Amino acid sequence: MHHEKRKLPRFHISHCQFLDTEEIKTFPVQDVSRGGLAIRLMERADLPKFAVSSIHEGMIKVEGRKLPCSFQVRNIRGTLIGAEWVDPGAALVSLLEEISHPGRLGVNLRKFDLPEVNATHWFHNPVGVDLLFYQAGRWMLYIHQNFIQWESDSGVQTGQALAEADEGYTHGIVRLETRLIEYDPMIDRSLVRAAKDLVEHAPIDNPELKTLVLTHLSGVS
Repeated sequence: MHHEKRKLPRFHISHCQFLDTEEIKTFPVQDVSRGGLAIRLMERADLPKFAVSSIHEGMIKVEGRKLPCSFQVRNIRGTLIGAEWVDPGAALVSLLEEISHPGRLGVNLRKFDLPEVNATHWFHNPVGVDLLFYQAGRWMLYIHQNFIQWESDSGVQTGQALAEADEGYTHGIVRLETRLIEYDPMIDRSLVRAAKDLVEHAPIDNPELKTLVLTHLSGVS
């Protein structure tokens, strides 16, 4: 198993937020899923309030809906707080299951410009999904903390991508972070199936790029 570091755009664009009822303060949500969420602290002074194992209650706003929630902090990477839900209510579970469906994630992908990164096409979903096309047909798809990629010399690979402790570079609404890439020893076929469903529903404006990804995914035996 090997590692590598890459600069990747991973920052919310739409209004996905967490309101801490104790602090009466709002924090941007970077990733949200059925397992938990990741929030970004905009001020380092807030770090002591989010110690590992601490529990926080408040309201989360996802895709225009506000629901009560509670979570426990599991890890801290720089100013990114990773947390796990604590007894999520039925309404929250239902919403998270709805927005986590691969087809729904794909439908909500939107294309954004990356003027600092040459020859790269970026499609983003504000609940933690990024699809990037690079030169020579190379592509990478991130679904929360998981990724699947294709390169000419290694084919399709899957793995996990975690944010490093540095805060990265911010340009407008886009944050470029250093991600630690860890490959799976064997391809995660459930992730391949989810990726195929997601890309099939994605509004990719270049048919050749979309066909390229689906062909690579269909070739996984």
